[in-house]
Amino acid sequence: MATETAKFPEIPEKPVPLSPQQAEAMAQKQIKKHHVAIILLHWFNATVWFLEVATGAALISSPEFRFAPEWYIRMVETLFGTRSNLLHFHIAVGLAWIFVFAIYGTFGFRTYLLRQVYRKEIALDRDDIRWLMVRALRLLGRSDEPLPPQSNYNAGQKLFALAVYSLVPVIMITGLMMTFHWGSPEWIRAAIVAHFTAVGLIVSGLMVHVYMAAVFPEEKPAFFSMFTGKVNELFAYRHHFKWWREYKLEELKWRRKLELAWARTNGEAGAGATATGDEMATSEERNTTFTEPTEPLASAQERPAAERGSWLRRALRSPNDWPPYAAGFGLGLTLLASFILMGEGLGASSAFVRWTAALLGAVAPEQAAASPFWGRYLGEGQSPLVNFVVFEVIGVMIGGFVSGWLGGRLKVMVEKGPRISNRRRYALAFTGGMLSAIGARFARGCTSGQALSGGAVLAAGSWIFMMAVFAAGFAGAYLLRRDWT
Repeated sequence: MATETAKFPEIPEKPVPLSPQQAEAMAQKQIKKHHVAIILLHWFNATVWFLEVATGAALISSPEFRFAPEWYIRMVETLFGTRSNLLHFHIAVGLAWIFVFAIYGTFGFRTYLLRQVYRKEIALDRDDIRWLMVRALRLLGRSDEPLPPQSNYNAGQKLFALAVYSLVPVIMITGLMMTFHWGSPEWIRAAIVAHFTAVGLIVSGLMVHVYMAAVFPEEKPAFFSMFTGKVNELFAYRHHFKWWREYKLEELKWRRKLELAWARTNGEAGAGATATGDEMATSEERNTTFTEPTEPLASAQERPAAERGSWLRRALRSPNDWPPYAAGFGLGLTLLASFILMGEGLGASSAFVRWTAALLGAVAPEQAAASPFWGRYLGEGQSPLVNFVVFEVIGVMIGGFVSGWLGGRLKVMVEKGPRISNRRRYALAFTGGMLSAIGARFARGCTSGQALSGGAVLAAGSWIFMMAVFAAGFAGAYLLRRDWT
């Protein structure tokens, strides 16, 4: 620690007061906190727990053990038709959950699980124990002592993670025992008790977790980081100082190595070329302390018009600025309007089927009309193109063009990772598009028709479809990650 402090005097060992300019500058900077795989797994897990708790509560109908009211049990049973369908859905979602976690444990063991063990990301230390004590006293109004510095996760998050890591295997194993009747009747009865107990403990922690993440004002940046993967630097400094300090040390080491490489390339290293990347620093950096702002922050009037105002006003000026949660809310309103105005939900894949049917009807009308599949789109006096979804997809294309034009994104380019050629990118895009089209027909809908429209009316098949999409996407992201990174 002393060596690092000597090399990087501008990074403090403990939190220090910030000037208003520093706080504002740090609040404007975003730093990465979560990988995409972690975000996907988090929301997949949240969706599974919502569905399993909602259906599991309705499955417990015995007067001695049930905790859901009678009206709720009748409502869920009516939604699924029969209790048998309800049980099969509960089991199917649970098996999909186990499958995804098996993939995560197999392919992400070295990248995520071992890192949490070796780097002790979820292990409690003295600061964590002190944090729990001070936090409890502050909630009771018995202390105003500052919270001890925390690492990537605070002590409460670590406790919840340890509980989840301990109880999830119990839930999975007992669930499999109950589903496939593994063991004697005595073992299965014990598995039922263990299953309900483990679920109850995690749900109790989930209630606190959801409240702290989505409702507690201080933790709002952490909640939104599970959508964007990033938090602002001010939040990291105040709530996760240990992690922030590690991040800044790595950032400075990388920057100084880059400066050294640049100096050597341009023949300007001189005597400083013999220094290592960690030791090299400009005189300006060495004379800069953390409590002094490096440069004044521009006032609101001096900022460009596109950077002022609320996020909505910025989004109207530039579509690139729409937050994902606001765009998702807008999509939900669009789906609601579609049901109200048109009497049906959104879709996409069926529009391409109808365009193909119209093309076949023009090129080979007799053969197309005789086909059991294409013939239903080519009845007498019926055009396959006179359909709401066809015009909806045309509107999506027009809207995408207008959005790209307003955002300055209209240009011909191939979006790909740095390691692959254009030819490989074309091949992957064509293969992925073909598989998606075939899968959409087998599933009787795509992510628009099945996931959005079917999910909105709580169709069981649509929720199973989305679980399969997340599972396949998680596996595919691991297999193809080198093509994008």
